[in-house]
Amino acid sequence: MENMGRQKLVDKTIVPQEAGPMPQQLSGLTVAQALLNRLGTYLIGGYKGQSTFLDLDKLVNEPLALVEGIYSLDRIDARDIITATVPAGAAIGDVETAQMVVPAGELWLLNRVTLVSPAESGGGVGDIVQVNFRISAWQFPDTRLGTAINDNGRSYWAAGQGTIAADTYTVDFPAQGELGAELRLKAGDVITLVATLTGAIAGANLAATLTPFGRKIRRLAA
Repeated sequence: MENMGRQKLVDKTIVPQEAGPMPQQLSGLTVAQALLNRLGTYLIGGYKGQSTFLDLDKLVNEPLALVEGIYSLDRIDARDIITATVPAGAAIGDVETAQMVVPAGELWLLNRVTLVSPAESGGGVGDIVQVNFRISAWQFPDTRLGTAINDNGRSYWAAGQGTIAADTYTVDFPAQGELGAELRLKAGDVITLVATLTGAIAGANLAATLTPFGRKIRRLAA
Protein backbone atom coordinates (compact mmCIF):
# COMPACT_ATOMS: atom_id res chain seq x y z
CA MET A 1 0.00 0.00 0.00
CA GLU A 2 2.97 2.30 0.57
CA ASN A 3 3.79 2.41 -3.22
CA MET A 4 0.28 3.43 -4.32
CA GLY A 5 0.29 6.68 -6.35
CA ARG A 6 4.04 6.70 -6.93
CA GLN A 7 5.34 7.40 -10.52
CA LYS A 8 8.61 6.46 -12.11
CA LEU A 9 10.75 9.55 -12.79
CA VAL A 10 11.97 10.02 -16.36
CA ASP A 11 15.23 11.83 -17.11
CA LYS A 12 14.33 14.54 -19.64
CA THR A 13 17.80 16.03 -19.96
CA ILE A 14 18.47 17.08 -23.59
CA VAL A 15 21.67 15.54 -24.88
CA PRO A 16 23.16 15.07 -28.40
CA GLN A 17 21.95 11.86 -29.96
CA GLU A 18 25.24 11.13 -31.68
CA ALA A 19 28.75 12.41 -31.61
CA GLY A 20 30.00 13.89 -34.86
CA PRO A 21 29.68 16.99 -37.06
CA MET A 22 26.96 19.50 -36.33
CA PRO A 23 24.83 20.80 -39.24
CA GLN A 24 26.93 23.94 -39.63
CA GLN A 25 29.99 21.73 -40.12
CA LEU A 26 28.52 19.75 -43.01
CA SER A 27 29.73 22.05 -45.79
CA GLY A 28 31.81 20.02 -48.22
CA LEU A 29 31.04 16.75 -46.46
CA THR A 30 31.25 13.75 -48.79
CA VAL A 31 28.83 10.85 -48.85
CA ALA A 32 31.51 8.58 -47.39
CA GLN A 33 32.13 10.98 -44.50
CA ALA A 34 28.41 11.26 -43.84
CA LEU A 35 28.08 7.49 -43.72
CA LEU A 36 31.08 7.23 -41.42
CA ASN A 37 29.38 9.60 -39.00
CA ARG A 38 26.00 7.88 -39.45
CA LEU A 39 24.36 11.10 -40.68
CA GLY A 40 21.60 9.24 -42.44
CA THR A 41 19.17 12.15 -42.28
CA TYR A 42 21.31 14.05 -44.79
CA LEU A 43 21.01 11.37 -47.48
CA ILE A 44 18.24 10.28 -49.78
CA GLY A 45 19.68 6.80 -50.11
CA GLY A 46 20.80 4.91 -53.17
CA TYR A 47 20.64 6.42 -56.65
CA LYS A 48 22.27 4.82 -59.70
CA GLY A 49 24.30 2.50 -57.53
CA GLN A 50 25.55 4.99 -54.98
CA SER A 51 24.42 7.06 -52.00
CA THR A 52 23.67 10.65 -52.80
CA PHE A 53 22.69 13.90 -51.12
CA LEU A 54 19.44 15.73 -51.71
CA ASP A 55 20.11 18.97 -53.64
CA LEU A 56 17.40 21.36 -52.46
CA ASP A 57 18.48 24.01 -54.99
CA LYS A 58 17.77 21.69 -57.91
CA LEU A 59 14.68 20.23 -56.29
CA VAL A 60 12.98 23.43 -55.13
CA ASN A 61 14.66 26.58 -56.42
CA GLU A 62 15.68 25.98 -60.02
CA PRO A 63 12.30 24.54 -61.18
CA LEU A 64 10.71 27.88 -60.26
CA ALA A 65 12.30 29.36 -63.40
CA LEU A 66 9.80 27.32 -65.43
CA VAL A 67 6.86 29.34 -64.09
CA GLU A 68 8.45 32.79 -63.80
CA GLY A 69 7.25 33.64 -67.30
CA ILE A 70 3.55 33.46 -66.44
CA TYR A 71 3.91 36.58 -64.27
CA SER A 72 3.94 39.37 -66.88
CA LEU A 73 4.75 42.64 -65.11
CA ASP A 74 5.36 44.82 -68.17
CA ARG A 75 5.92 44.68 -71.91
CA ILE A 76 9.25 45.13 -73.72
CA ASP A 77 8.77 46.50 -77.23
CA ALA A 78 9.62 49.34 -79.64
CA ARG A 79 9.72 51.77 -76.72
CA ASP A 80 12.97 50.06 -75.70
CA ILE A 81 14.71 50.49 -79.07
CA ILE A 82 18.44 51.35 -79.15
CA THR A 83 20.35 53.03 -81.98
CA ALA A 84 24.01 52.87 -83.02
CA THR A 85 25.01 55.63 -85.46
CA VAL A 86 27.98 55.48 -87.81
CA PRO A 87 28.92 59.15 -88.34
CA ALA A 88 29.36 60.82 -91.72
CA GLY A 89 32.93 60.48 -92.96
CA ALA A 90 33.61 57.28 -90.99
CA ALA A 91 36.11 54.94 -92.64
CA ILE A 92 35.52 51.38 -93.75
CA GLY A 93 35.70 49.09 -90.71
CA ASP A 94 34.46 51.72 -88.26
CA VAL A 95 32.46 50.08 -85.43
CA GLU A 96 29.79 51.84 -83.38
CA THR A 97 27.80 50.35 -80.51
CA ALA A 98 24.73 51.02 -78.37
CA GLN A 99 23.63 49.19 -75.24
CA MET A 100 20.57 48.32 -73.21
CA VAL A 101 20.96 47.21 -69.61
CA VAL A 102 18.38 45.26 -67.63
CA PRO A 103 17.56 47.63 -64.72
CA ALA A 104 18.16 46.71 -61.10
CA GLY A 105 15.43 44.52 -59.64
CA GLU A 106 14.09 43.44 -63.04
CA LEU A 107 14.05 40.11 -64.88
CA TRP A 108 13.37 39.92 -68.63
CA LEU A 109 12.25 37.20 -71.01
CA LEU A 110 12.89 38.14 -74.63
CA ASN A 111 11.24 36.17 -77.42
CA ARG A 112 12.40 38.30 -80.36
CA VAL A 113 15.06 40.81 -81.37
CA THR A 114 14.85 42.80 -84.61
CA LEU A 115 17.87 44.57 -86.11
CA VAL A 116 17.65 47.07 -88.99
CA SER A 117 20.58 48.10 -91.16
CA PRO A 118 20.34 51.69 -92.44
CA ALA A 119 19.93 52.71 -96.07
CA GLU A 120 22.91 53.98 -98.06
CA SER A 121 23.66 57.68 -97.74
CA GLY A 122 23.01 58.03 -101.46
CA GLY A 123 22.25 55.99 -104.53
CA GLY A 124 25.15 53.68 -105.34
CA VAL A 125 27.41 55.01 -102.57
CA GLY A 126 27.86 51.51 -101.17
CA ASP A 127 28.27 52.52 -97.50
CA ILE A 128 26.75 49.34 -96.04
CA VAL A 129 26.35 48.83 -92.28
CA GLN A 130 26.52 45.27 -91.00
CA VAL A 131 24.71 44.53 -87.73
CA ASN A 132 25.19 42.06 -84.89
CA PHE A 133 24.59 41.98 -81.14
CA ARG A 134 26.39 40.72 -78.07
CA ILE A 135 24.96 39.25 -74.85
CA SER A 136 27.01 39.98 -71.73
CA ALA A 137 25.74 36.87 -69.93
CA TRP A 138 27.54 34.76 -72.54
CA GLN A 139 31.01 35.17 -71.04
CA PHE A 140 32.08 31.54 -70.69
CA PRO A 141 35.30 30.58 -72.56
CA ASP A 142 34.91 29.51 -76.15
CA THR A 143 37.55 28.71 -78.72
CA ARG A 144 35.23 28.31 -81.72
CA LEU A 145 36.18 30.45 -84.71
CA GLY A 146 34.07 33.52 -85.32
CA THR A 147 32.62 33.68 -81.81
CA ALA A 148 35.09 36.00 -80.14
CA ILE A 149 34.17 37.17 -76.65
CA ASN A 150 34.96 40.63 -75.30
CA ASP A 151 33.75 42.64 -72.30
CA ASN A 152 30.28 42.77 -73.86
CA GLY A 153 29.99 39.00 -74.16
CA ARG A 154 29.79 36.70 -77.16
CA SER A 155 28.22 37.91 -80.41
CA TYR A 156 24.97 36.20 -81.41
CA TRP A 157 26.11 35.57 -84.98
CA ALA A 158 29.62 34.52 -85.93
CA ALA A 159 29.76 37.50 -88.31
CA GLY A 160 27.81 40.70 -88.84
CA GLN A 161 24.67 40.48 -90.97
CA GLY A 162 24.28 42.64 -94.03
CA THR A 163 25.39 42.66 -97.65
CA ILE A 164 22.75 45.15 -98.78
CA ALA A 165 21.53 48.35 -97.17
CA ALA A 166 18.20 48.91 -95.43
CA ASP A 167 17.67 45.26 -94.52
CA THR A 168 15.92 43.77 -91.46
CA TYR A 169 17.14 40.78 -89.45
CA THR A 170 14.80 39.12 -86.98
CA VAL A 171 15.75 36.53 -84.35
CA ASP A 172 12.86 34.54 -82.84
CA PHE A 173 14.60 32.99 -79.85
CA PRO A 174 12.11 30.11 -79.24
CA ALA A 175 12.30 28.99 -82.88
CA GLN A 176 14.11 25.86 -83.94
CA GLY A 177 17.56 26.80 -85.15
CA GLU A 178 17.78 29.73 -82.75
CA LEU A 179 17.93 29.28 -78.95
CA GLY A 180 14.86 27.07 -78.79
CA ALA A 181 13.72 29.07 -75.76
CA GLU A 182 13.16 32.65 -74.68
CA LEU A 183 16.25 34.57 -73.60
CA ARG A 184 16.26 35.09 -69.81
CA LEU A 185 18.17 38.21 -68.73
CA LYS A 186 18.64 39.28 -65.12
CA ALA A 187 19.40 42.70 -63.67
CA GLY A 188 22.71 44.04 -64.94
CA ASP A 189 22.79 41.91 -68.09
CA VAL A 190 23.60 43.90 -71.23
CA ILE A 191 22.67 43.59 -74.90
CA THR A 192 25.06 45.46 -77.18
CA LEU A 193 24.14 46.44 -80.73
CA VAL A 194 27.22 46.40 -82.99
CA ALA A 195 27.18 48.38 -86.27
CA THR A 196 30.15 47.98 -88.63
CA LEU A 197 30.69 50.11 -91.74
CA THR A 198 31.68 48.20 -94.88
CA GLY A 199 32.06 49.00 -98.59
CA ALA A 200 32.70 52.75 -98.61
CA ILE A 201 33.25 55.86 -96.50
CA ALA A 202 29.98 56.97 -94.89
CA GLY A 203 28.45 59.79 -96.88
CA ALA A 204 26.09 60.72 -94.01
CA ASN A 205 25.10 59.57 -90.54
CA LEU A 206 23.97 55.93 -90.78
CA ALA A 207 21.76 54.71 -87.94
CA ALA A 208 21.29 50.99 -87.18
CA THR A 209 18.67 49.91 -84.65
CA LEU A 210 17.86 46.98 -82.35
CA THR A 211 14.37 46.44 -80.96
CA PRO A 212 13.73 43.82 -78.25
CA PHE A 213 10.36 42.14 -77.74
CA GLY A 214 9.25 40.26 -74.65
CA ARG A 215 8.17 40.96 -71.11
CA LYS A 216 9.36 41.80 -67.63
CA ILE A 217 8.56 38.94 -65.27
CA ARG A 218 8.47 38.09 -61.60
CA ARG A 219 11.70 36.66 -60.22
CA LEU A 220 11.20 33.35 -58.40
CA ALA A 221 14.48 31.49 -58.91
CA ALA A 222 17.59 32.88 -57.24
